Amino acid sequence: MPSTAVSAALGTIGGLAGLALIGWPIAIWYEVRKCEKPKYTLLRTLGLRRGWFGRTRPAAEVRLYAPYLMAEVTMQGGDMEDALSGGFRQIAGFIFGKNVAVGGDGSQKVAMTSPVTLEMGPAAAGDSQKIAMTAPVTAELGPDNLFKVSFIMPSQYTAESLPKPVNPNVQIKEMPARTMVALTWHGKSPREAEVEKRKAELLELLAEAGLKPRGHVHCWQYDPPFQWRWFRTNEILFEVEEPAAATS
Repeated sequence: MPSTAVSAALGTIGGLAGLALIGWPIAIWYEVRKCEKPKYTLLRTLGLRRGWFGRTRPAAEVRLYAPYLMAEVTMQGGDMEDALSGGFRQIAGFIFGKNVAVGGDGSQKVAMTSPVTLEMGPAAAGDSQKIAMTAPVTAELGPDNLFKVSFIMPSQYTAESLPKPVNPNVQIKEMPARTMVALTWHGKSPREAEVEKRKAELLELLAEAGLKPRGHVHCWQYDPPFQWRWFRTNEILFEVEEPAAATS
């Protein structure tokens, strides 16, 4: 093959690879944005921070979250990365079929689709259900390397209609309405040092606003770990008691 043809072929291959490299993270970003997320009402914002291109935006948001169901696994010991990975694997097992359908004696079969969904096989009533994946994957960070890893269930389910997990480590919890303050940033999957840095920033904002945090810090991750860091959305949250004057 003439050298010019080889060069042209290599150029074409390189161009296609470049398009795939750029298009892949954008496609993931788009699919994650379409996922159902926990519903909330924005009560107010706290502080200001400078973002890209010199633009300023709120540093944190005070949100009133609606009640939701979640599947949770408690992990003790190890570091944050191991706890999140191990906890999510157990929850994923529940999501992908290690469950018992309500009113039935078998698990609901799950098939991956595009966008990322769970296709539920025949349940007790004989109907097929398609359940869209939700975001984020959440973690509550307690003392002594205690991590509570959870996945928020689609809003179409109730505690009565949600399949029951086979794994006893997977607990289904009903979270009541609560006020939480969230600090959002973009970057790689957060680890202990990053969490402590963002936690300190959020605590400073809470103190300035006269808000007192309740319980442990929460870390929410909206994107899969293989997404480019610039496209990843992470949040640090604290539950707070919002004064009545601010919510009226």
